[in-house]
Amino acid sequence: MYEVEMKFRVSDRKAFEERLHNEFGGILGPSVEEVDLFYQHPQRDFSVTDECLRIRRRKSPKGTEEKSLTYKGPKIDQKTKTRREIEIQIDPQEPYETLLELLGFQAKETVRKFRRRCELLISNQCVEVVLDILPELEKNKGQGTFVEVETIASESDWEEKRELIINLSKKLGFSEPVQESYLELTRS
Repeated sequence: MYEVEMKFRVSDRKAFEERLHNEFGGILGPSVEEVDLFYQHPQRDFSVTDECLRIRRRKSPKGTEEKSLTYKGPKIDQKTKTRREIEIQIDPQEPYETLLELLGFQAKETVRKFRRRCELLISNQCVEVVLDILPELEKNKGQGTFVEVETIASESDWEEKRELIINLSKKLGFSEPVQESYLELTRS
């Protein structure tokens, strides 16, 4: 599967939420804390190969926790950040971090964000719109609020889904995508 995604900075959260609701009937869900721990491969530099391996801990407002292991391949389309993605739900109590380290992967950096999700049905396609707040960027630069517009595609229909994401992003009022990952943004 491929993730087709575009990301944008948001300066006015309230205006974005109103537009999402008034024009698309979308309502963002509750805020969920996500902490991503990124790993480095023992024999290749993921920052050079444009890959990513992470373990994400997701903590709901009710205190429940989920954990997933995600691999993201190199981007195949720079405008939408389309890339192969494999995400596996894992048991939050199991020591997968230790397993990766025993295999030679090194835990490198952590990114923390608060995410609110909304699913929309656009042209009979499920699209996810998320509002992310990265406290580190919000505190240091006052520019830590982002919207991601994304969907899942197969190898055969990613170009069609790409157009869907580009068009929806424009209708949401966005024109200048952010190409850097959250990891890259928190490094600078």
